[in-house]
Amino acid sequence: MYLLPVLCVFLIPVKSTLAKPHPKALYTHSAAAGVFRVFYTTEGKHAVPADDKDGNGIPDRVDDILVQLKAADWFYQTQLNLIPPLKHSRYAQSDGIEVHIQHFDQGTGLAFDEPTKPNWYEGQSSKAFTLKIKIGAQVDPRLSTTPAHELFHVYQYAYSPFKTKWFTEGMARWLEEPFSRHTQFAVPPSPSSCRELTGMAYNANGFFARLAKRQVSVFDQTAISDEHRQFVYSDGSPVFRNPAVVKFRPVKTWLERAAELGAKESQRLGLVEGKWPEPLQRSAQFDLTLCEALTKP
Repeated sequence: MYLLPVLCVFLIPVKSTLAKPHPKALYTHSAAAGVFRVFYTTEGKHAVPADDKDGNGIPDRVDDILVQLKAADWFYQTQLNLIPPLKHSRYAQSDGIEVHIQHFDQGTGLAFDEPTKPNWYEGQSSKAFTLKIKIGAQVDPRLSTTPAHELFHVYQYAYSPFKTKWFTEGMARWLEEPFSRHTQFAVPPSPSSCRELTGMAYNANGFFARLAKRQVSVFDQTAISDEHRQFVYSDGSPVFRNPAVVKFRPVKTWLERAAELGAKESQRLGLVEGKWPEPLQRSAQFDLTLCEALTKP
């Protein structure tokens, strides 16, 4: 495996343990890096490929998932100036983000908005709740943006209670572009009005692309930091394929506006922020108000 020297800074904390799982657990191993704790198995239906070119005791697939997660986390925090999930009051009692790698019959990943009890394994010391992401064992991060996409959902959930799909999936799909291997990232035409967003999902990425183009200052020529070059996969290929920054800067404003609206609606409905019932989070009743908040000058 070819790695740029500076990448070692990020992989030094990684460790793999032969876990002694609960009898009903899917996982036999774990690896940790920063706030991320990855659980996986090398046996059975949920197994990841066993290839380990660098001989570090962790399958390359797990290394690559960790690298994309850490790169995305770095990008969201340092280049977009987003507050990391664990720094938000909603998740203040959580001490990490668990990543469960397992087989998916449909789809490639899931992100959960409610903190859960940590996955059991021998030697675990923390009893604090954790945030959780699931990644399909079939996902090859060198070809897929699933880890970055699912991590961004956790950022969205930390900022606001809204889980209508045009907002969550459309924005997350648009933010896959820096990690996508496709030179021409697919952005469909955007709806002509906020009312047309209801019912949209991933295809709402065109809405965010068009909105960002209107809101980005023509004087902002900020380029991505050279630090992005330290993130490489096990085969030496770069994690960042389209290292644009300026076009994504409005994301911070959008999430902050969603947070303000969420706080306002919580007060109006007499609900605790971060404790909305799931049907209400997914409800389309806030679509028009949310869209108007995002699109105001």
